Amino acid sequence: MIWTLLPGAVFLADGCLKKKAEEELKENEQIPVCKGHIVLRKVEILTFFLLSGLWARLGALAGRRKCKAKKLGLALTIGGGMSNWYDRHKRGYVTDYVSFRFGPEKFRRLVFNVSDFCIFFGLALLTAISCRESR
Repeated sequence: MIWTLLPGAVFLADGCLKKKAEEELKENEQIPVCKGHIVLRKVEILTFFLLSGLWARLGALAGRRKCKAKKLGLALTIGGGMSNWYDRHKRGYVTDYVSFRFGPEKFRRLVFNVSDFCIFFGLALLTAISCRESR
């Protein structure tokens, strides 16, 4: 049951954070957190993630006791993708608000939101599982 609720939780949490960023941050304003290693800033970009098939796959796995890591990967990917898709569909853009102040300069210029992290970690987990299963 938790696996079918997790995408909604990611969707709602990131939606609340995006709303707060929309209301309180000016375009490209930077607020350092975590001793300045992470920066909150608002950037509006065009983004669209295709979610077809993932929700059905999660539904097919939901009743199984095993496959918890697979369900977690799917749930994170779906929740993050839904949130970014909703913003893109509703507003015409996705608000990003977190960047990092370490690593190469190109990496420092990137701006993310919680949904992006969920998509990244969800897909990384699914990739790792797939590689392990194919051995």
